[in-house]
Amino acid sequence: MEKILDLDHKSAVTIFSSVSIERDNPRDELGIVDLENYISQAIWRLFDSSRAEAAERLGVNEVDLLLTDARVMGIKIDGSRIIDPRGFAGKNVEVLLAITMVKRDRFTEGSYMLEGGSVRAYLLSKTLKSGDAVYMEIGDKGTAMYLINPSRISYISDFGWGGGAVIDEIIKEFGIPYDSAKKFYSRYAEDNVSTHVSKKIDKIFYNSFGEFINGTVMGIRNFVKPKAGKIPPIYVKSFVPVPASMHNKRFQADRWRIRLIPTGEDGGLEDFIGDEAHEIYKELNQLAQRRIKWLIPTN
Repeated sequence: MEKILDLDHKSAVTIFSSVSIERDNPRDELGIVDLENYISQAIWRLFDSSRAEAAERLGVNEVDLLLTDARVMGIKIDGSRIIDPRGFAGKNVEVLLAITMVKRDRFTEGSYMLEGGSVRAYLLSKTLKSGDAVYMEIGDKGTAMYLINPSRISYISDFGWGGGAVIDEIIKEFGIPYDSAKKFYSRYAEDNVSTHVSKKIDKIFYNSFGEFINGTVMGIRNFVKPKAGKIPPIYVKSFVPVPASMHNKRFQADRWRIRLIPTGEDGGLEDFIGDEAHEIYKELNQLAQRRIKWLIPTN
């Protein structure tokens, strides 16, 4: 398998969305040539509608944006999902796609380049029953948010709170070096400190964690439409230690009570690359790969 590059949201953009195409001859059965044309149209439309937003997020001009990957995640004909669409007829073909765009200077030949957060949001979506959800990833220096809904999975926003913020506060409070503060915090997150120390770090953690809640509320307010006054479930994956109590609390923010649901350890990029859907649509994905090389040359 080719090397998989797990890029952050400031180096790559992976979007999961669908494109609907009305057929000129709805009574004609679909053949491989028709499918190649529809896939080509769908890739171009999704790329064309997304590239300005992607270029702005990555901080580059559109000419420095490369479409490096396109995958067919499914095909629907007149609203019904079809495993092998060849031989079917219908008025509307809906192509479910995943496309990835990267900065030109991040392009690496012979590698799968993916926006890891978006892919993990997609893998999470497959485990959910239905409806909208928010997926968040906490890193050392910041947090990224993604919106999951039935028609699209995409980045919402990011803000500057990460695990490192708590360590900085521990350094200020106890006057200890960074490495010592990091170990101290890790032991606290693992519930491996005394009750007295735990209470002191609890206060430091949750005072700092208020910034996380504020960033979450801002993202929801600006990008998510709550239904009947209720926000969608919020799932969190942390790449830094966090106390288990974080997931047991209800945080009052604005007019909402927020609960943060842990995602667990399931769902890596290898699962996405090796997903059985890619085998089912192997021929269609080969067509898609040929198309993106024709549409967006890398030289």
